[in-house]
Amino acid sequence: MKKDLKYNKIKVRTSSMYKNKGKRGKRYMKKVEKEKQKNNFTKLTHKKGISLIVLIITIIVIIILAAVVILTITKNNPVSSAKEATFKEDMASIQDELSMYLSKKYTDNPTSFDKSSVNLSGDSMVTELPSTKKYKDKVSVIKGKLVWAGETENNTEYKWFSEVTDGATKKSEEWKDTIASVEDGVPIPKGFTYKEGTKDTGLVIKDDKDNEFVWVPATESTYVKDTSLRGIKPTGDDTLPMGITDETADIVKYGGFYIGRYEAGIPEGDTSPSNKKGIPVSKKDAIVWTNINYTNAKASAENMISNEYVQTGLLTGKAWDTICHWIKSDDELKDSRTYGNYNNSESPANVKGCGTKQVAGYSDKWMVKNIYDLAGNVWEWTSEAFSSFFINRGGSYSDDGSGLPVSYRNYNSAYVADVSVGFRSRLYIK
Repeated sequence: MKKDLKYNKIKVRTSSMYKNKGKRGKRYMKKVEKEKQKNNFTKLTHKKGISLIVLIITIIVIIILAAVVILTITKNNPVSSAKEATFKEDMASIQDELSMYLSKKYTDNPTSFDKSSVNLSGDSMVTELPSTKKYKDKVSVIKGKLVWAGETENNTEYKWFSEVTDGATKKSEEWKDTIASVEDGVPIPKGFTYKEGTKDTGLVIKDDKDNEFVWVPATESTYVKDTSLRGIKPTGDDTLPMGITDETADIVKYGGFYIGRYEAGIPEGDTSPSNKKGIPVSKKDAIVWTNINYTNAKASAENMISNEYVQTGLLTGKAWDTICHWIKSDDELKDSRTYGNYNNSESPANVKGCGTKQVAGYSDKWMVKNIYDLAGNVWEWTSEAFSSFFINRGGSYSDDGSGLPVSYRNYNSAYVADVSVGFRSRLYIK
């Protein structure tokens, strides 16, 4: 160890000597500097070499990921293509099996067999058509035809189904006798066309005479009478329109019902309201039909439209309550001053003209879910009974919108024809 120490001291002295003495010292220092530069370059090159390798690997990974993404969102995706091919083959097999099933049915009963009587779904369909087992929740047989029974919106399988069939759905087949088209899941009856709105905002349809109706979503469980709402309590059953025996039949089948967008207007050609039977209109700017008693209002509502597809009539208590709960919250049903024509309407409903009777659809501030004047303007007859009387709903232009809000039940004799009482039609799909 002492020897090593002595050597190091000699080395240090020697280095110092070369550093400090003449040309030899300068040559030595240049040599040392070159060695340092060489070492630094080697280190730098090594680091750059590693960085380059990492960069190349990163680029390769990005390219692979990009390729996977592109394949996933295009038809070139081999996994998706295989699923599509399998699905379409399965549908073809089901179609073949259904054809054989119907042929056998016809062979067994050639004189009485009716293809349109064949309706299969779920487990009963699987029993008759084993190839449907995998798809029993997605397809059905309606009137002898294979139809899609699952979701349709943004559904890849339904898209494939449509490519190998005519794309018929369970609803479209069940509804085709009375329904012209479907908009946002809402049935448009034959004789009507879509005008505007959605199922959530209030979907509007019109007939060939420009009468307008709004769709109210409902189910059998939500279509109920609410006797907890303010006013008198109904005591009897509602009187249904002629030809209608069940007011929930169209609700169960179609998932809702239509009501007049506007309070009933006086018949075309009339110039003022009167207590008579006639054919009302449901149009913007129509003179609202008041001064009409319950008997004539009921008959006129039923006269509005009656054909093989639809039937109109007065609103029932269940219909009115269902509408109320759809358009507003429970608290808002207790005070209608901000969205109805009353003598004390508040902003934004306190437009010029509030507090007096106005034409149908006078202000958009008095519209909720595309329905005008349900709150205020005039009371509306319903077919709901209170003892020997009939119930009015909705309040009027001369009333207090917090004391007599949209949901309030009032009553009048069937013979009363008042300037502040009118009516509105409901549209039943047969």
